[in-house]
Amino acid sequence: ASRKGTAEIILVWNSDKTVLIESDKTHAKEIVDWANDDSHPLRVFYSLENGLENNLLNRYHPMINPKHEAIIYFDDDGPFFAEEPMDVGFQLWKFNSDVQVGCMTRNIRFPSKRMNEAQKKTTELRAQHYRDDAWQSHIHPYDTEVVEKAMVERNLKEPGYPQFTPICRDETGDVVEYNYFVFPHYKAHMSLPSGSILHRNYLCFIWHPVFNQLRQFILDHPTHPDDMTISTLVSHLSGKPIRTFPRSIEKTERRNLRDVDTGENKSVFENYEGFHSKVENGEHRRKLLWQQDDWGNMREEAINSILGYFGSINPGSIGWCAGTEYEVKSNPKENLTFNCKPFYPERHMVPWINEGGIGFDECPKK
Repeated sequence: ASRKGTAEIILVWNSDKTVLIESDKTHAKEIVDWANDDSHPLRVFYSLENGLENNLLNRYHPMINPKHEAIIYFDDDGPFFAEEPMDVGFQLWKFNSDVQVGCMTRNIRFPSKRMNEAQKKTTELRAQHYRDDAWQSHIHPYDTEVVEKAMVERNLKEPGYPQFTPICRDETGDVVEYNYFVFPHYKAHMSLPSGSILHRNYLCFIWHPVFNQLRQFILDHPTHPDDMTISTLVSHLSGKPIRTFPRSIEKTERRNLRDVDTGENKSVFENYEGFHSKVENGEHRRKLLWQQDDWGNMREEAINSILGYFGSINPGSIGWCAGTEYEVKSNPKENLTFNCKPFYPERHMVPWINEGGIGFDECPKK
C-alpha cells in the first residue's frame, strides 16, 4: 500500500465472507479494518457474494472491476517482489501492454526435432527484430492495414513476423515437456502469476463464453493450471509471446575514494549481491511437487492438453538484455539460445529504462 505506484489493492476472497469478517486472527482483522477504511487502497472482492464459485480464475474476472488498465498479480503465498524490479516491469508493460509481462516465467521443451528447430528459428527471428529495431517490433501483427502498408513500402511478399510453432499431436504424436527447473529470461512461454502484469481488457476475453471449456478444464484438473491457461490464451489472442523482466535489481552504492597516486577523489560503485531477495529454484517454491504424488507429470499433462486445444505454442520470450552488451550465448544444454549476464542487473543496465535505449519506445514509428 505504501508503494507510490499502487492505485488500489484487490483481494479476491474465494471463501465465504463470514470466514474473513468473523475471524479472530490478527491478519484477518487487519484486512477487514483496511477494507473498511476509505483512505486505504485495499478492497475485498467476495466471489461467492457476487454469484461466483470458488475458482482461481476469479482474479481474472471482469467483475473485480479494476480502476486502472494495468493489473499486477500476486499469489496469496507470494513471492512478493521489491518495488524497484516491479517498477522496471511496469515500465516494460507500458511499452508492451498488449502482452502478458512476467518475471517468474517457465520454458516449454520440445522432444520433437521438427518443433525444436522451428522454435529455435522463430525465437532467434524475434530477438533479431528487437536488436535491429525492425518495423515488426513496432507494428502489431493483427493490425493488418498498417502491416500491409509497411510491406508495400518495403516491397515484401510476407510480413516476416515470428510464427507460432504448430503442435500436431494427433498426426505426429507431438508432446512437450514442462521445464520447472529454471525461470528463464529467453524462450519463456508462460508466466507464473506472482509478479505478472496484464491489461484489464483481457479479463473480458478470459471469461468469454467461447472459452468455457478451458475454464472448466482448470476447475476439473488436479493441478488447476490457471497460469498455463492464461499465458497460452493471452499469447494466442495477442499473436505475440510474453515479455520478461528481472525479478531482482542489484543495488550499487557510490563511495568517494582518494586516489593514492593523484590525490583526486574518484567515485567507486560497490555492488551488493542479493540486496533484493531472489526466488531461486528452491524446494520452498516447488513444495507441491513433493506434497502430491506425480505433481510434475500432472503439470506436464496439463500443458499438453492446453496446447493441444490451441494447436500451437508462442515463439518464446526475449530477455531483458536483448541487443545489449549483456546478451550472451547460452549453454547448448540449456536449450535457450541466449541468456542475460548478469542474470540480475543493475537498473541502468535495463535498456527500456533509458531514453533512447532498445525497447524504450515500442509505439509505431511514423
